Amino acid sequence: MNHLNHMFGTDPEAFIFKEYKIDKQLGKIPNIIPPIALVEDFGAKYTNRNGKKVLLYNEEFQWSEDGAAIELQMNPTNDKIEFWNRLAIAKDELRKFLQKYELSMTMNTPIGFFSTKKYWEDRNEEFQSCVIFGCDPDMFPYHYVEIGLDKLGNNKTLDVSKHPYRYGGGHIHIQAPNKDPEIYMKNWEQAAIIFDFFAGLSHVLNSTSQIITLQEKFRLKYYGKPGRIRLQKYSTNPKIYGIEYRVLPNTWTTDNQKTYKLLSCLDISADLIEKNKAKDFLYDFEKDIPKMHAAITTLNKRTAKILYERCIEWLLIQKLLSPNQLENLI
Repeated sequence: MNHLNHMFGTDPEAFIFKEYKIDKQLGKIPNIIPPIALVEDFGAKYTNRNGKKVLLYNEEFQWSEDGAAIELQMNPTNDKIEFWNRLAIAKDELRKFLQKYELSMTMNTPIGFFSTKKYWEDRNEEFQSCVIFGCDPDMFPYHYVEIGLDKLGNNKTLDVSKHPYRYGGGHIHIQAPNKDPEIYMKNWEQAAIIFDFFAGLSHVLNSTSQIITLQEKFRLKYYGKPGRIRLQKYSTNPKIYGIEYRVLPNTWTTDNQKTYKLLSCLDISADLIEKNKAKDFLYDFEKDIPKMHAAITTLNKRTAKILYERCIEWLLIQKLLSPNQLENLI
């Protein structure tokens, strides 16, 4: 079945480029052209929409400037195929938009080369967002700090005016139910850990390319550590709130089957929160949190497989999975 129990949106990042660069450590990666350079160097025009500098817009999605990357904002849906179709159309429209400048885009890699000399030194302040990481700090569970897996301050804004790489995220938004729009405001730490157990581990299992795995590990030094989320208020009247899971890189956006499985993992995770099963799950998996955290940060497939299968088994024992849901998770 294509139906999801929740509304999902996404704002993954793509890299604009003209040619690839061969990096001794990371292989072939795009030589990034930041969106602001489309305006300054190529004559493109921005439209300001709700505080974002938008280069391309239609009723279902828009592409906006996000530092060195260009970011998609997509309307939410509770249908997996519709989600994928919107994502695919948005990517095609961006490719067509860039053709007139003889440029390309990619979401096949979570890392690109960024020339700070060309796009920061001797440039104006419009380029400043290209040399800052973490303009809006992420939240992450304090429990990870308590048990020594993370440190307070690991979400600070960083000056990367000398750093030659940029990283592409594949963030997903989950809308809270209308009957309890503030549910994630109250339970975000539990949600973040459960998202890691299901979506985080599933992503590790679905990683196929050795070079992409290497690139994702490199990204994890700066972005995508377990538990990273942001709380969202999409509308205040009526209250439409939600949570953004920010652990994953952009690479899942290139494969529809990975996308479907990821959505299913987050869907069942949200069910656990809304059915008041989060405490039960975390009680039973408390001792496995360090192993889960390590599996995500090292992309260890063997450990991820063992833990993910135990998560599915737990859902079956608790009778929380329908046959269709089970099929979509395995």
